[in-house]
Amino acid sequence: MYKTEHGNFDGNSWESFCQVCFKIKYEAEGYQEMPAWQGDLGIEGFTRNGILFQCYCPNEEYNPDKLYEEQRDKITNDLKKLIFNEAELKKYLKSIKVKQWIFVTPGYKKKDIVKHCQDKAEEYKKLNLSILDDDFDVLIYDIDFFASQIPLVLNYREKKIEINPLTEKSDVEIADWKTKQISLVDNAVRKHGQRINESISNRDSKINALTQNSIEHFLNGNIAVKIMQDKFPTDYEKFVRVVSLFEKKVTEICIVNTEDNNTLYKQIENDLKIKLKEAFSYIDQITIDRLTEQVLADWILRCPINFD
Repeated sequence: MYKTEHGNFDGNSWESFCQVCFKIKYEAEGYQEMPAWQGDLGIEGFTRNGILFQCYCPNEEYNPDKLYEEQRDKITNDLKKLIFNEAELKKYLKSIKVKQWIFVTPGYKKKDIVKHCQDKAEEYKKLNLSILDDDFDVLIYDIDFFASQIPLVLNYREKKIEINPLTEKSDVEIADWKTKQISLVDNAVRKHGQRINESISNRDSKINALTQNSIEHFLNGNIAVKIMQDKFPTDYEKFVRVVSLFEKKVTEICIVNTEDNNTLYKQIENDLKIKLKEAFSYIDQITIDRLTEQVLADWILRCPINFD
């Protein structure tokens, strides 16, 4: 399986995902799927304006060098099918001249693959194949080319959006942030201290552990929020509105609170999670939990959540 910020894929699920994306994104260009049954011509489909698509998903999480080699060889071998299947492809393309051959893969890690595509484009233009345009080009697309289509595809397949950060902040980065944001750290220490009874054993270590959790949830949650902002800007704007409105309510809840501080904290957490689930019914539970943790941590580090 190959991991992306939007979920994990294998060869079959990637091709299935891509086909729906193609049909949505290129509907106006007359996209036509080409099933592999009774012979694979080396393309997944084409558009009436001369774009051919070939999908590829790595079998596993390769290192950058290995991934480059696998993708390079796949591009090289699949392009050869344009030569071997020229006559057969012409039966389907008719008068269409292929302007672009696009290699669609979940992700790539080395820019060398872009150069390989350019080299291949130059090579194939010199072959004078009857099906290729004089300005024939070879491109590589990753999953981000379909950012606008992803919510539609997931809804069509009755799946939910998953925002899956591929990296988290290192211990060094977290420690560095703490040294630069002492006032926010102090806020968290103070507030978590108000959640733990003074008679509890190992009280200081427990306060520190809660504080560390808040900082990690905040920093790593920010990565997920940034992905949402970049990939799903409309959803991000909605997220900001929902959180901002609920933040005002949280301030009031804290002012009039008559419960113990842990009960108050759990109430806010539960209410926030319900608000996010109501607003984003199409986002998966893990992502809702991650966003809830980020917002709570932000409120602990700043001022909206206060304990008396």
